Amino acid sequence: MRKILKLVIVVLLLLIVGYLIYNVTAGYKNSIIAEQKAQTLPNVQFISLEGASVNLQSYDKNIPLVIIYFHPGCEHCRYEANEVGQNAAAFKNCQLVMVTADDSLQRVKQFCNTYHLWEVDNIEVLLDKNNLFKKNFGKAIIPSVYIYNRERKLKKKFLGETKPEAIIEEIQDY
Repeated sequence: MRKILKLVIVVLLLLIVGYLIYNVTAGYKNSIIAEQKAQTLPNVQFISLEGASVNLQSYDKNIPLVIIYFHPGCEHCRYEANEVGQNAAAFKNCQLVMVTADDSLQRVKQFCNTYHLWEVDNIEVLLDKNNLFKKNFGKAIIPSVYIYNRERKLKKKFLGETKPEAIIEEIQDY
């Protein structure tokens, strides 16, 4: 009886370990696929603060597209938003799109007010209500910056806090 119990426990443990390994490798594989998809601007839709559906492909293709993935509660994101607001003139030759997975419209609007993002003409803030960002861009560290050229090919990706000078350097060729 004890041998059967030990055998059942060992088999259960092996099944659990196998299941965990499968899930980890499947998640990693999905992340790799998403990162490969992000080499060209994904055809994905987010929601504007007014509730309209916005496709990333709809932005002007004659200028670079800078996508900033952020969260209003993130200290590094606050720093980046403040720096973008203060250096708005340096970003005038690109389209800035800030995407957040935060589900609080009030918190996102307060973030925009605090950092005067409404005052910058070429910034649009979008909501990722369906967690499509990670599925389409892969590893999504907050904050992250993705810079796409006119052909909508990924020119540069920054993971983590990024100084505005680094972003400006990447877009000034346009």
